Amino acid sequence: MDPLTASVALSVTQLCISAIMAGTYFAAPVERCTRFWAMSGLLTGMGMTIALLNASRPAKTLLALGNIGLFAGCVVVWMGLKIFFGKPATRWGYLLIALFSFLFVVMLANDADFTARSYLVSASLILVFVLCLQTLLTSVAEASPAKRSFGRGMAISGLLLLTGAHIVRIATSMQAPELFRPETISHFGAVVVYLVPLAGTLLFFSALLLLYFERIKDNLLLSLAAKQEALETQIRFVDMFSHEYRTPLAVIRTNLDILESKDQSSGERLAPNLTKMRRAVLRLVEVAETALSVGPTPGNEVELRRENIVAPDFVRAIIEEASLLWSERDPQLRLVHADAVVFSGDRRLLKTALLNLLDNAIKYGPRQGSVMVELSVADGLLILTVNDEGPGIPEQELTLVFGKYFRGSRTGFIGGSGVGLYLVQRIVSQHGGSICLSNRPTGGTTATITLPFSDRRD
Repeated sequence: MDPLTASVALSVTQLCISAIMAGTYFAAPVERCTRFWAMSGLLTGMGMTIALLNASRPAKTLLALGNIGLFAGCVVVWMGLKIFFGKPATRWGYLLIALFSFLFVVMLANDADFTARSYLVSASLILVFVLCLQTLLTSVAEASPAKRSFGRGMAISGLLLLTGAHIVRIATSMQAPELFRPETISHFGAVVVYLVPLAGTLLFFSALLLLYFERIKDNLLLSLAAKQEALETQIRFVDMFSHEYRTPLAVIRTNLDILESKDQSSGERLAPNLTKMRRAVLRLVEVAETALSVGPTPGNEVELRRENIVAPDFVRAIIEEASLLWSERDPQLRLVHADAVVFSGDRRLLKTALLNLLDNAIKYGPRQGSVMVELSVADGLLILTVNDEGPGIPEQELTLVFGKYFRGSRTGFIGGSGVGLYLVQRIVSQHGGSICLSNRPTGGTTATITLPFSDRRD
């Protein structure tokens, strides 16, 4: 092969690989190893460009900068490789770059010829390639057989080609230095200097990307397996709960009936407390039934049991129930509405959604706090807002609070599971509506539900 063609092929390939390695930063900027590999791409690209532009000129400062850039890029690849396999980045890499820079500048200052400089470059690169091999081989030895991936083998093969080419170059040039000088290079020299390193470079740097993608694949598989296991656990719990929760609740309700009958016969004034307990049990039954109806995951919802609902009457009854359940906090609940709008929906599910909003408004608001519920109609939509006097929600959390198990930073020590608003959003979405939260200028939060409705009035 024409040595000039081989040289150009190697240079262009190296520049392309440098651009690809620099691009890894944009693919995963948070990964420390990709930051090192991107830095190596910039260094080798800069070094190769400077070396090419000054190849036909006398050996001076720019040639030194080009070779130092190329060597520094290789060292930084090794440092990134150590980080990739979970090992600390060593400061020896920076020392190697400094040592090589010093030696190369000294050789230029002493007018060292091309052969001497090539010895230094090859010997230095062999050291870096051996360090990379040691990192890869150690990682393979520590990994389980399933983790000894094709990418590692490919990287090791590339490094062996690169190391072997430079060893042959040093050994042969000691016997016949004219084989490798630019002006008298032979076909054998072109193969050793250009073609074998070209193959090794392609193998090694492609293997780095393959290793990274293999790790992404492994992490995704682990994540999917964990999510699948969590989902199966959740489904098993829902199945178990759906069979078992009715029995203890039935026992509670039976004993409440007994207590009520004794209360009536004894004349004691326990009726308000027993009524409150009965309502709490009914609420628990409704919540359980609602959770089972909505389903453990989106897409598994049970079909809605729609019926026509008179909005003001429906909301007023829920407000009265919430006021009784939270009587110890003495909330000041108020309903503001216009006409008696009729809409279609699942009464049980919507009751659970509105009770959740009222629970939050009362629980996170002050004692005897004011909670105002407003009903209005606009553009074919029923708009229901719940205004409270709570601490509000940080702006960055206004959308996050609808996530399952998410609890806001201002909830403090107030108990909660983080599923209430998630459940509300699921129920509202099933009805073709939407919900959003906003902070009131005077303090507190406004929850706004919009639902489609039948344009009929009582």
